[in-house]
Amino acid sequence: MPYPPLVPAELAFARGQIPWSREYDDVYHSDNGGEAQVHSVFMLGNGLPERWRTRKTFTIAETGFGLGLSFLVTWQAWRDDPQRSDHLHFVSVEKHPFRIADLAALHAHYPALAALSAQLRVQWPLLTPGFHRLHLDEGRVTLTLLLGEAATLLNQLDARIDAIYLDGFSPEKNADIWSPEVLRALWRNTHKETTLATYTVARTVRDALAEAGFIARKEDGFGSKRRRLSGTVAHAPHARPAYAGARQAVVVGAGMAGCAVAERLAARGWQVTVLDQSAEPAQGASGNHVGLMHAHFTRDDNLLARLTRAGSEYTLRHLAGFATAPMQPVWGMPGLVQLARTADQAQTFQAIVRSEAWPADLLDWLTPEQVAQQFNLATTWGAWWFARGAWVQPASFCRASLARFGDQVRFVAHAEVSRLICVDDGWQVWGPADALLSSTPIVILANAAAAKSLLQATELPLTASTRSTTLIAQGALPGATTGISGAGYVTPALAGWHTAGAAIVQPGQQAAAAQENIRRTESLFTHCEVTPTQTGLTRLCVRPGSTDRLPLVGALPLPADAQTRAHQLFHIRRHPGLYGLLGLGSRGLTFAPLAAEILAAELSGEPLPVERDLVQAIDPARFLLRALRKGLPWPPQAAEEPEDD
Repeated sequence: MPYPPLVPAELAFARGQIPWSREYDDVYHSDNGGEAQVHSVFMLGNGLPERWRTRKTFTIAETGFGLGLSFLVTWQAWRDDPQRSDHLHFVSVEKHPFRIADLAALHAHYPALAALSAQLRVQWPLLTPGFHRLHLDEGRVTLTLLLGEAATLLNQLDARIDAIYLDGFSPEKNADIWSPEVLRALWRNTHKETTLATYTVARTVRDALAEAGFIARKEDGFGSKRRRLSGTVAHAPHARPAYAGARQAVVVGAGMAGCAVAERLAARGWQVTVLDQSAEPAQGASGNHVGLMHAHFTRDDNLLARLTRAGSEYTLRHLAGFATAPMQPVWGMPGLVQLARTADQAQTFQAIVRSEAWPADLLDWLTPEQVAQQFNLATTWGAWWFARGAWVQPASFCRASLARFGDQVRFVAHAEVSRLICVDDGWQVWGPADALLSSTPIVILANAAAAKSLLQATELPLTASTRSTTLIAQGALPGATTGISGAGYVTPALAGWHTAGAAIVQPGQQAAAAQENIRRTESLFTHCEVTPTQTGLTRLCVRPGSTDRLPLVGALPLPADAQTRAHQLFHIRRHPGLYGLLGLGSRGLTFAPLAAEILAAELSGEPLPVERDLVQAIDPARFLLRALRKGLPWPPQAAEEPEDD
């Protein structure tokens, strides 16, 4: 596994009510007061609040989240400043995060921050290693938590940091957080105006800062501490260039992918036009009555497993964030049962649960007896239980996403896109009969397999298969109140109908698809027979995918004959201003919101919400790079969509 399991911090206090770490035998802040320390050491040392004024976004990185005091104090100061930046982004790494109950006990000692700390706890993620993105203060503040080893995770960070809070415990007691490797990883995400501040003036820290590329100087200290450090960047690294053009984009496709990225861009102040050839949004695969969502697990916690876990957790937080929006998606989180289909699969399932790498409220194991008693399901081998398994009505998600930011997002129906023409200031988007639909600096293709009809996307290895769903009346499946996955899948009932799927069929074969979906559904239950009168509409749709099961998210590559170097992804030349959010396969609910957040963050020059290797794993140019490295012909022959897991 790429990350070891997390060990949560233990709640403890020293010298009265000062939070104390058993792991490091040190306090979380000085006796002079944690809130005052944040203002005097970290904010003053980084020239705040003055430096965030008149900025569109301001990004702070911190080593050592602890109980979140530095974040909360900074957030409060940012809110209190009428000249604040439009957006505050805070990135923080923590090896031993607190459990939510312990956080609540700690936050009770800081009543002035009660309203903000309550918001934080509502969003507090499951304690699993990796990146976790939280949107707070109605989206104006973003917190990206990196839970695990600092050096490992900071080396996976892709950001443009404006200020650094070097926190953590004493260098004598927690040397790892002050190592040259950690500081060098931070430096790689800086620019020429980045600043840093810390309370320590230890020689080892000053030497490590110099080695990493920073210039540090001593300043007057705080409280009983005579001196502290502040610093700047000695020389800036080569950073990912931020898009500096007009914040306007055209999205082609109004399914989950297109609506999600339109909403994420609008949240950042973009003006977005969504074009779709249909009369309404969500008329393709996103038009299914209900879909299911859960994480995917493997023994080695591979890229697909990590991306689905990050995606499912982000989607849950994202859905909850619509609570105050003009329109809400229809969804629920009753949990999901995934039945083992073979003895070998059951052995793998149990081994992953026994590894104790994951909390039981994320993944657990059920015996065949438990499955039969609790869910009326038939299994010889047992099942995984996903307590956070969820269902969503995709069309409601699309409508809510388009409506969330009012006239910042404009949906245009009956707008078929037949070609794209690159011009000096961006793209012309053309429809049939030489109809100019739009001129824009940025185009995002989110139109599934139809993207390949456009010249710029013909080489993408997108797959497509015809899948089916069948509606089954609520009374036909006793006890089906959770999501169920096995030989087929069944959703909880919505508006009187369960959704069953997703048999592969040829176009136009609704009757055969209905029979197969019913057969699969009946096989899941201990006693079940679905009659014709209990069967509703069977719907066929084309499911888009990719040859490696991962989506395609990012800038689209130029053709192979336009490439001159093929060593790394950043060598691949791209179409300027042309992006894709494609190939979501059977995991549209899991991938779409997170993929949209990745793309919107990239276009807006913000820290990316997942690790660098995950971003590279979904880069649309990855297939071309592999072919160029191996000297293989490009584009490849059409490939079939991989079978479901």
